[in-house]
Amino acid sequence: MYYIGFCPSCEQGTLGMRICSSLQDLVILCDECDALWLTPETSVSPLFPQQPELPCPACEGNLTAPPAHWADLGELFERGWLAYIKGEAD
Repeated sequence: MYYIGFCPSCEQGTLGMRICSSLQDLVILCDECDALWLTPETSVSPLFPQQPELPCPACEGNLTAPPAHWADLGELFERGWLAYIKGEAD
């Protein structure tokens, strides 16, 4: 998982870049508390999608069930988000 930093909401989770099940939308998602941002700007208040489905706020696709996945380098490049990568976690 490529990440942009750590969650300002729970202060424990890693902020990964997630592709929703529609394979169209890219969001920032905390891997601990499920706080979500639609852009890499995490100084704004996060959204908290309904549990347990975690619907994508952009298209209502699912953020947890396949084919949803953590974005790979190619997907981040296509969307212009490479500059936001701070590291890679397992």
